[in-house]
Amino acid sequence: MKNLFVWDFHGTLETGNVYAVQELVNLVLKEFKINKEVSIKEVRDWYGLSWFDYFKLAAPEGNDKLWQDMVNKVLSLQRRGWDIIKTHIKLRESAEEVLKTIEKEGHQNILLSNTSPQHIKKFTDLLNITKYFTDIIGVDTHHVFRINKEIHDNKGKALTDFLKKIEYNKVVVIGDRESDIKAGRNCGATTYLFVDPAFNENAKNTEADYIISDLKEILKQLKS
Repeated sequence: MKNLFVWDFHGTLETGNVYAVQELVNLVLKEFKINKEVSIKEVRDWYGLSWFDYFKLAAPEGNDKLWQDMVNKVLSLQRRGWDIIKTHIKLRESAEEVLKTIEKEGHQNILLSNTSPQHIKKFTDLLNITKYFTDIIGVDTHHVFRINKEIHDNKGKALTDFLKKIEYNKVVVIGDRESDIKAGRNCGATTYLFVDPAFNENAKNTEADYIISDLKEILKQLKS
C-alpha cells in the first residue's frame, strides 16, 4: 500500500519568495506615500497571512478602505509582480530529489496550500515540479481577513476530505508552520516541521513529530 506525502509549498519546497513579498509590500507602501518599509523579519513572521492582513500590519494607521486599495494595487501588478517573484524564488535544496525519489519508490506526493490550486500551480510550473504531484489541494485563505486566527481547520478539513477517497499505509505531512502540523495531527499523520536554516529559527512549542532543516530527512519515512 502506498504512503502519502503531503507538502506545503511556500517556505517548505521553495525559498526566496519571502523576499519577493517584502519587495511587493514595500513597493505598494511607496505607491501610497507611506514613509516606511517592512523588514524581512516582519514579512517572515507574517508569512501565510492574506494580503489584506499584510497591509493592515504594515500600515496600522490606515483603515479598511486603504488596506483593500493596497490589496487591489498589489494584485493589479500582474506581470511586474510576477517578474519580481521570478527574481527571488527558487527550489529548496534537495526538494526535487526527494519528490522524485518518493514517486520512484511508488508512493504519492500531493500539495496542500493556503493558495488556490490554479495560482499555486503557476509556482510549481515555474520551478518545474508540478509533475511530481498527483493532486494539488488549495484552500485559498489568502483573501480571508484572519489575523490571529488559526487556519489549520481549513487545511485539516481539506486533507480529511481527500483521505476519504483513498486508503494509505501512512500519511506524512511536511510544512513550515504550526498550522501545517496541526492539520496533519488532525488526520493522524506523521508530521515534520521544516525550519529554514537561512533564518536561524528555533522551533518552540511545536507539536510536530520531527523538526528538520534538510528535506532529505523525509526519505527516512520510506524505510520505516
